[in-house]
Amino acid sequence: MNDAGEFSRLYKEGKKWHCEGFIIYYQAHFCNKMAVVASKKVGKAVLRNRAKRLLRELFRKVEKELIQGKYVFIAKDEINELSFHKLEKNIKWGLKKLQCLR
Repeated sequence: MNDAGEFSRLYKEGKKWHCEGFIIYYQAHFCNKMAVVASKKVGKAVLRNRAKRLLRELFRKVEKELIQGKYVFIAKDEINELSFHKLEKNIKWGLKKLQCLR
């Protein structure tokens, strides 16, 4: 996903769920697409990059369990204070609430 219109459509029409550390947006689609966003509120570049790496890895771990669609993960500033195990638990809980898990 790299088109601004695609992001705005997803934000407007997709489902949204707030988790501890990040926000998940989901919209049904015929193939899996994923994007990670970390604003400057998360911190300096090192912290933003770490947050994006964490979210990409979490998505990679649960990708096989997901139904097809577009996913956007927006990092919150508290993501860098949470453990990987806690984030993994949060992502599964959030995706379950959005009814994205098989």
